[in-house]
Amino acid sequence: MTSFVSELIEKHNGIYNTSISHPLTNELCQGILLNYQLFTYLNQDLKFFDYSLNVLGKALALSNEKSASIRLAKQIGWLAVDENDYFTNTLKELEWEQLPEVKGLRENNLTLPQVSKYIDYLKYLINDCNSYLELITFCYVMEKVYLGWVEYNQEQNQIAAKLPPKFQIWIDLHNGEQFIEWVNFLQNEVERNIHDDASKKICEDAFVKAVNLETEFFEACYNYKE
Repeated sequence: MTSFVSELIEKHNGIYNTSISHPLTNELCQGILLNYQLFTYLNQDLKFFDYSLNVLGKALALSNEKSASIRLAKQIGWLAVDENDYFTNTLKELEWEQLPEVKGLRENNLTLPQVSKYIDYLKYLINDCNSYLELITFCYVMEKVYLGWVEYNQEQNQIAAKLPPKFQIWIDLHNGEQFIEWVNFLQNEVERNIHDDASKKICEDAFVKAVNLETEFFEACYNYKE
């Protein structure tokens, strides 16, 4: 029997495929993404970081199953260490360069409009959303897209050998057994909370919104240049 999540991916295959095959992540995997583009991407992605932890915290608070609560708590701890260290180290490395293409972004701590739009949705999830299903669907899509772009580039044989750490570590963080298990857990949580047509609509609406926000984020960071 086909899962509801699989049906959603198939139904919205166009927007999903766009999200996992964007030039930004393709070029990152190929090792040709320009430093100012990587800086923009990580600088803006870091703005999501604390909000993402809070979204997971809200999901943890609404979780109605003990083993799921424990898994969510473990992921919050992992993010606070491994992913946070990558941001700190890589942005510090990139900041040694002048990067005139993004001077204003660096000096004025700018937030791109598409990023502000995304953050507004995260604020809604944290402050106003009381649907565990909507929260866990968003978390699933956010992580599924990242696993998706790694798998897409693996399938296309586009991940270059001997990439520098600024690229390779980011790829490794979104691949491998631990990350795949996390994405599978999130999918199972979505499926566990689908009970009727009303819950299917909540899930589908959150799925479409999250996929589009991810793509708009990639597009904004890839194209930003002063």
